[in-house]
Amino acid sequence: MDDHTVSFGAALRHHRRQQGLSLRQLAGLVAYSPGWLSKIENGMSTPTMQLARLCDRELAAEGVLAALAGSAADDLPPRLRPAQLPPSTTGFIGRERELRNLDALLAHSTETGLPLTVAIDGPAGVGKSALMIRWAGQVSGSFPGGVLYRDLRGSSPDAEPVRPTEALADFLIALRVCPPAVPADLEQRAAMFRSLLAGLRMLVILDNAADSRQVAPLLPGTAGCAAVVTSRRRLTGIAVRAGASKIPLGPMSPAESVALLCAVVGPDRVLAEADAAGKLARHCAHLPLALRIAAERLAARPHRSLALLAEELDDEKSRLDLLADADDPHLALRSAFFGSYRDLDPEAARAFRLLGLHPDGRLEAAVAAGLIGRPLGHTRRLLESLVSVHLLEETGPDRYRLATLLRAYAAERAGDEEARVGADDPGPTAR
Repeated sequence: MDDHTVSFGAALRHHRRQQGLSLRQLAGLVAYSPGWLSKIENGMSTPTMQLARLCDRELAAEGVLAALAGSAADDLPPRLRPAQLPPSTTGFIGRERELRNLDALLAHSTETGLPLTVAIDGPAGVGKSALMIRWAGQVSGSFPGGVLYRDLRGSSPDAEPVRPTEALADFLIALRVCPPAVPADLEQRAAMFRSLLAGLRMLVILDNAADSRQVAPLLPGTAGCAAVVTSRRRLTGIAVRAGASKIPLGPMSPAESVALLCAVVGPDRVLAEADAAGKLARHCAHLPLALRIAAERLAARPHRSLALLAEELDDEKSRLDLLADADDPHLALRSAFFGSYRDLDPEAARAFRLLGLHPDGRLEAAVAAGLIGRPLGHTRRLLESLVSVHLLEETGPDRYRLATLLRAYAAERAGDEEARVGADDPGPTAR
């Protein structure tokens, strides 16, 4: 141990006793363990800058402890601040309205001094993460405290959602809390996280959230900080409890879809087959993920015409096969859709499969009740559960639409289920 560590520990003990606090009482105030504080007081462990700031505040030490620790967190060199934002999508296209909305929300938060929480929700493959990362990259300079990012794996096809305790541990370590000092309890971790962010301007990115319960402990909730959440679920919980602003994200416009094809395939080639490009975009339902997969197929085969690929996509039964990437199974619409389908309860999953058998996907609640074989009131509740996770679109009172690609996926799942049931059924027993 060095003189610096010893002097901090002695000063911490002095100010703690001056306030008449035990180690356990101080530990409760700063959300650190009593054992860890004891090691620091005895010069056996080095204090973090965040702990020094917290103790300064709780012990009314007037900056003495922060000075002994070296410097306040705000004065750390930029290289020591968390900068976890993933790289932005190359050739990002469109979404100007949503970007302006995000800018306006940030400006209002800055003017009013209120914390900002934004929830971006939409169906699989619509580009929620790309939009969030694009905007965060543009405004990261407004957050000198840094940027924290976590993929919460809420709709990942082959992984369980991240537990809030796990995400908080990652954030605390990124904020230079020593792993042994990370509390075991969820509430204590959340309290420490919020305490460390107090007085900082930090951007927290929570990507691919499962639900509001997963997100709530991870929100900073202090002035100067902002949190942006993406999810396939409508996060009503954090809108009610944390006042989150909601930005629903739908498919791209036809013009944006063609612009995306131009960015990947090349404008000369796309504009030379403008009609085929428009047809291709429609077959992709104007979903950025589907469009990028189709565009990369064309870019990899420069002599292949857009018209030929559009013609191949005419067949709804093989469309999902073509909108897949053999190099990365996760870059496939089936994989993306499965992440949403997997979390449905059995009855909602059955309703989704049966809706896929409707000839054009546009139907009223009464028609859906006939397909599903349930009373109208019960059917409405099932339809609402599908709407809430963006597997179904509500177009008017008692009117719904199952998007083309989702309808193909639902019909495919219905066929798989029928085959599974048939395999389980031994048939009539010979007498």
